[in-house]
Amino acid sequence: MNIAVLLAGGTDPSFKMDIPKQFVNVYNRPVIVYTMERFQKHPEIDAIMVACLSGWEKMVEAYAKQFGITKLKWIITGGINGQETSKLAADKLREACQEDDIVVIHDAIRPLVTNEIISDSIVTCKERGMGISAVASMDNVMLTKDGKTGLSSISRYSFRRIQTPQTYRLGDLCEYHKEALEKSILNEVDTNNMVSRLGKEIAFSKGSDLNIKINTVEDVEMFKALFDMTSGSNYC
Repeated sequence: MNIAVLLAGGTDPSFKMDIPKQFVNVYNRPVIVYTMERFQKHPEIDAIMVACLSGWEKMVEAYAKQFGITKLKWIITGGINGQETSKLAADKLREACQEDDIVVIHDAIRPLVTNEIISDSIVTCKERGMGISAVASMDNVMLTKDGKTGLSSISRYSFRRIQTPQTYRLGDLCEYHKEALEKSILNEVDTNNMVSRLGKEIAFSKGSDLNIKINTVEDVEMFKALFDMTSGSNYC
């Protein structure tokens, strides 16, 4: 079984709107609904879990009924960071799923993920033990300590920008969380950061510059433009 775990538990004080960014309405439906629909329509996804911001669980349930998200099987309350939320999701899934089941972890605020990206993450996981969506950079970057001055340049060929989905077998995911706790690796922003700190080799799968993460009000406008470009204004 392939289970999508949508991370919707965060808040961002820098996001200058009255509601959390995953629940902002775009063309009369919340961002999280667009993301759920991507996995609802994907033929390889069997079930969906939403790890939700506390107090919004009933709203997610209502959205699922309103917009026909029939694959939604679990709604849990997220943790204080990405690592804790991933562990809560893995622990809950272990009660009902098999060790070899595939867990596709994805940010609820990446609503433009494509079937190709999801499928490649799953295939890469089956072949190489994990599938972490990544993209090359068109720019070189520099290390800095103060954000004002640069220390050294890094060639753009020497790094990748990490996105979601981040896909693992459930048994492996649970073992990674166990090992991280034993080694006091805590408070990472996502599962990949935790796994890399454990010394595991990361297997990259396909990403896309269009697979944007909505972090700012400007990103909401970017999402609207990209949605119109790639899908048409079907929801207006």
